[in-house]
Amino acid sequence: MEKLNLLKQVARDRRSELPHEINLMARKGRVRDLADCYALHESLRLPYAETSRRILPEMWRTLLSNGRMQLFLVEDRTKSLGSRIVSFSATVFVTDKFVSEAQSTLPPYLGEQVARRYLTNRLPVLSRQQVAHANAHDGLNVMMCFGGFAQGVLPLEQLLAVREKQGEAFQLALSGYRVKQFLTDPVGKDALHCMLDAGASLRRDYSNYFRKHRVTSPKSSQRPCLVALTKDEAFAHPGSHLAGFFVYTPPRFRFSWSEQRLLRHALIGETCEEEAASMSISPWTVKKRWHAIYERVADVDRELLPPSIADGLHARSRGAERRRRLLNYLRQHPEELRPFDP
Repeated sequence: MEKLNLLKQVARDRRSELPHEINLMARKGRVRDLADCYALHESLRLPYAETSRRILPEMWRTLLSNGRMQLFLVEDRTKSLGSRIVSFSATVFVTDKFVSEAQSTLPPYLGEQVARRYLTNRLPVLSRQQVAHANAHDGLNVMMCFGGFAQGVLPLEQLLAVREKQGEAFQLALSGYRVKQFLTDPVGKDALHCMLDAGASLRRDYSNYFRKHRVTSPKSSQRPCLVALTKDEAFAHPGSHLAGFFVYTPPRFRFSWSEQRLLRHALIGETCEEEAASMSISPWTVKKRWHAIYERVADVDRELLPPSIADGLHARSRGAERRRRLLNYLRQHPEELRPFDP
């Protein structure tokens, strides 16, 4: 008996030494996630000016609320609420001028440069209307300028799993846009190597900037570099991970903005009653928009949806099937829910 108890104790000790299991999920972030994301970003201890650091929560909330920032994250479902987010990144669509300046003269740390312009009302971030126009014509510059990663030592396999899920979250947030250039500023040697391995090209290591301004170069864990990738560069190396983000399919159905909003709420599992409450509209308006959506789809691709039935129990079941088929199609074609101004 004593020997058995000893073996049990050894087993418990061995289990306590093993890393906990993780269960990762990638998803788009929402306003309620901002506080946790800010904590992760702060843990990087980037040398922002204090005014820039203080304005970040307000700026993020504003940009996310009006659709000018995309937030994507990875959460570990085995953790308790409030500590599940283990990785996040945020992207914005920026002007050609800002991209040119970032690759030539701007100081390091793109996030701080955006914050400084927010404070002076010179924000280079495109509005939803500008995004819609560019998405239908010349394309968009995607800039990933904020991010964070849960501190602590993870086994290599789990670290790779988080990075893989972060790439999946990035795909969820940006698939369906007509991208012409991607840029970001990885901080630290490991982050830089990850971006280069994914297909990005080094544009600046800021050595000349630090030397010209007689600024002490940051230690390696905080050393920024600027990497970028254009559509032409991506298609010249089609096997890279980032190359897939430049593949674009134009929308077929051209849903209106209000129809897109309704469909996005449906995709996260809301019922018609919940859609009405979330969007502050009447159930009658919800029903009317669904009718318009189905008519639009039938005009373009009649075989995508089953035929409607006038009334009775079969009408309700056929309506649920139409909804299911359409939402399944949209999960595979995110371009249908992106801003588009033909």
